[in-house]
Amino acid sequence: MKNKVLILSNKLPYPSDDGSSIAMARLLEALTMKELDLHYYAINTDKHFKNVEESAMHQSNVTFEAFAWNTSPKPSTALGNLATSLPYHVSRFYIPTLLKCLKAFDTKSFHTVILEGAFMGMYLSEAKRIGQQTILRAHNVEHEIWQRLAENEKNSLKRWYLRLQSRRLQRFESQLSQAVDQIWCISEKDQEWFETLTPAASFIPTAVLPKPGPSKIQPLRCHHLGALDWAPSIQGLQWFMTEIWPQVLIRVPQAEFHIAGNNPPKNFQFPKDQNIFFHGRVEDATAFTHDYGISVIPLLAGSGMRIKILENCAVAVPSISTAIGAEGIYTKDSTEAIIVESVAEFVEALVELVQQPEQALALGQKAQEDILNRFGMQPTLQRIEKVWSC
Repeated sequence: MKNKVLILSNKLPYPSDDGSSIAMARLLEALTMKELDLHYYAINTDKHFKNVEESAMHQSNVTFEAFAWNTSPKPSTALGNLATSLPYHVSRFYIPTLLKCLKAFDTKSFHTVILEGAFMGMYLSEAKRIGQQTILRAHNVEHEIWQRLAENEKNSLKRWYLRLQSRRLQRFESQLSQAVDQIWCISEKDQEWFETLTPAASFIPTAVLPKPGPSKIQPLRCHHLGALDWAPSIQGLQWFMTEIWPQVLIRVPQAEFHIAGNNPPKNFQFPKDQNIFFHGRVEDATAFTHDYGISVIPLLAGSGMRIKILENCAVAVPSISTAIGAEGIYTKDSTEAIIVESVAEFVEALVELVQQPEQALALGQKAQEDILNRFGMQPTLQRIEKVWSC
């Protein structure tokens, strides 16, 4: 008889069109290689609404349930949250219909309940009741994201609110981490933080799948691909377009910057007079990255591992990133990607690479070999089997 495993997630894994969905899909694909009776319960938000049948088509042996709910932040609920002690970003994912469904299960109905991210920690009590063991899959150290956003926020009121939420998230994550049986961190850096709280933290990388790389890199082009409804992405892009891109154009007037992603804020501007082109949501992310040259990852905030840089490297796309953007994957001394620490370094590296496509191609190919060796499906499975008996 197969062991029953329940995964609780804040979104459906397919289509895998953003970093968190990719991470969720790769874990599910790894677990389907084991003899398990898999059940996947996901919140289906208005902002990231997906057809549950698409996930079922990708993984026909997994039982999917979707719980539609509007989790979008609102000024009224954000203010109301001040009267509580809960982190606002966690409380938004407490869905009555999902809770009711969990309550219907008998005690110890599942061998394991996996919480896909700290936001699903709101269901910990029921997860511990219905599961023989509980696992937190930590995509990030969530409070670190909001702490870094606060550090780069100029509006004093917003900065105060972000710091408050960061403190609440840190308390919530600490309590959650010590209550679950295991923590699977997708980044070694995050593992270090969780290990200060519990010895139950392990590094389980997000697997990447091999795909053919480009035959050449398009000169004079660079791009950014990512979710545009994530605050760190918007903050980083605004910094790049304000501080870095104008200096690049002075030195390389023909250079082009192409942006693709979902749900940009209505007031976010993509000025074409600066050779900036917005493509919206693209159907084929790999084709987009192959067509538009160098990947730039200008993150100033964030935590965990940038799944997109993993995906870029897996398809041999060269990357220039801030240290935070490459955190958990590459450092300043790495030779597989260019890691920059200042505006001047970013400008210099980008000016050089957009004009040298052969050098860029070699950089991408070197990154592809490295990432497939470190983050392939087999290394991920081996790490899971080392820490989890199921």
